[in-house]
Amino acid sequence: MTRAADSSQNKADPPLGGETIVLFEDDDLVRRATQRMLQRLGAQVVIGNTSAEAVEHLRAQGAAPTWVIADYWFSRLEDGLVATQAVRDAVGGEIKGLIITGDSSVEVANAVRAAGLHLLRKPVNTDRIIAILAENA
Repeated sequence: MTRAADSSQNKADPPLGGETIVLFEDDDLVRRATQRMLQRLGAQVVIGNTSAEAVEHLRAQGAAPTWVIADYWFSRLEDGLVATQAVRDAVGGEIKGLIITGDSSVEVANAVRAAGLHLLRKPVNTDRIIAILAENA
């Protein structure tokens, strides 16, 4: 075995390699930082300002998402739950979801759980995001 082959076998696969993640976040700085983090972990990231835009990008890229990560209050047009469901409806199949919010209301927590999604409250530790994604990959 050559050193190059031996070296490639010892490299760990990135924890999110092969995952396609749709990201809905209205804060530009947070969106760019989250996108870079996910890409460093091996994920392909599709960003949309609306669910329709995200679905259009997915179709153009021929990508099938495995996750949606959405800020609960990312848009005036639709919240994270609506956007996640719209992506699920458009592409079919079971797509996992993570809703991130600063909203501490019981109503939002109950709605997220009823939709079968994971919930993280702000401020968010990136290690926790990574753990949820990796545990449920």
